[in-house]
Amino acid sequence: MIVKVVLKTMQNARKLVSIVEPISCDVELCCGRYVVNAKSMLGVLSMPDFEKGELHVHTDNDKECELILDKLLEADLLMDTNDAVCRSIYDITVFGEILIDFTSQRLNEDGQMLYARNPGGAPANVAVASGRLGAHTAFMGKAGEDMHGEFLRSVLQKENVDTRGMLLDKNYFTTLAFVEVNESGERTFSFARKPGADTQIRKEELDVDILDQTNIFHIGSLSLTDQPARDTTFYAVKRAKNKGSIISYDPNYRASLWENEEIAKEHMRSLIPYVDIMKISDEETELLSGYKNVPEAAEELYRQGVKIVAITLGRNGTYIYNKEGGRIVNGFAVEHVADTNGAGDSFWGSFLYKLSQSDKSIDELTLEELAEYVRFGNAAASLCVEKKGAIPAMPKLSQVEERLEDKKWI
Repeated sequence: MIVKVVLKTMQNARKLVSIVEPISCDVELCCGRYVVNAKSMLGVLSMPDFEKGELHVHTDNDKECELILDKLLEADLLMDTNDAVCRSIYDITVFGEILIDFTSQRLNEDGQMLYARNPGGAPANVAVASGRLGAHTAFMGKAGEDMHGEFLRSVLQKENVDTRGMLLDKNYFTTLAFVEVNESGERTFSFARKPGADTQIRKEELDVDILDQTNIFHIGSLSLTDQPARDTTFYAVKRAKNKGSIISYDPNYRASLWENEEIAKEHMRSLIPYVDIMKISDEETELLSGYKNVPEAAEELYRQGVKIVAITLGRNGTYIYNKEGGRIVNGFAVEHVADTNGAGDSFWGSFLYKLSQSDKSIDELTLEELAEYVRFGNAAASLCVEKKGAIPAMPKLSQVEERLEDKKWI
């Protein structure tokens, strides 16, 4: 394992030595051509550049690596980017699942259902939705080293989403989701994910250079269903928040991926204390907040520390809430719903795009300004549902602006 650490002070040097000294394997601190024993205080202090270095831990023990990363994070020794929000390379970085949506199309002449292979996964959808509007986005996650994983990576690259943080693992298969779409465009899911590659991403596999340099860091809840992805999610969120990123969360409840609702509730709620902005659907309010009533659910999440809460209401628009209170922002009229898959991700990716382009902090944004961002997101979602698939249906900026000009609100 190799991680970048910051030293600068005698106190930090002592912290580093105290963390690595009990480790049974060799640990070296490197800076250029200089290599010293990181367990030795004299060795660390002899470094010619005392500002930063690379810590080389010579072990393949995953649990030991995770423990070391946690201790370095808690000690604030992982390398800082000096005001990450101001110097962000990425507007939005997403972390989590990327998968194949095999979406039902029609019955053939023999009565067999035909399925189309579509790229999907809520975080990946959000990255593309924001990217098509002009945001600089990055994806972090894992797929299988198989035909589907290669296809998914090529899709993100074609969409100009940075894929340096996307791993392909030969030991696990890419997760598959079979999506049945009824005549009204509503969906039911069946997953092939036991385990899927997305659940197997480990802390030490994360590209921290991406993680440390993003304005907004977005996650969902599917990475919380299994280990080691659950611990990796928390590590990534804590690190990004520590570096100054805005933490965005869309729980995206999928009942079939959890052992039961109580376990889902426990793990999905566990991220809320770290979250700055959050999107849920009106069907998830009670699960995430304990309140079925939309305004009460938003108020409860705000009391728990979420600064901006958006609750999607389907065709009826979105309820947005911040320190000033809440209001409903109407949706847009749609002539025909082809597929609701990806609509929420299109909405949230568009909302995050507007947020990333603002020169204000999230604490400075007024309810009226947030309502404009929501209206923009509602317009994008209305375009998305008119086409089939998730990523293929994400609109471009010119299309969203044209729909906004129509003002065909419900």
